[in-house]
Amino acid sequence: MFEVLKASTGYFWRLKGGNGETLCHSEVYTTKQSAERGAETAKRIAPSASVVDRT
Repeated sequence: MFEVLKASTGYFWRLKGGNGETLCHSEVYTTKQSAERGAETAKRIAPSASVVDRT
């Protein structure tokens, strides 16, 4: 699930797995609406995102 949270300087989103662990999180946005849009964008593009091994 995606969660939108309040930070001391704005809002951010994080993606949590089924086991409750945080998988990733966003930058801090200045508005809650921007954080919500960021989460929606991440959700929309994730199925087509490639994995690049940069090791």
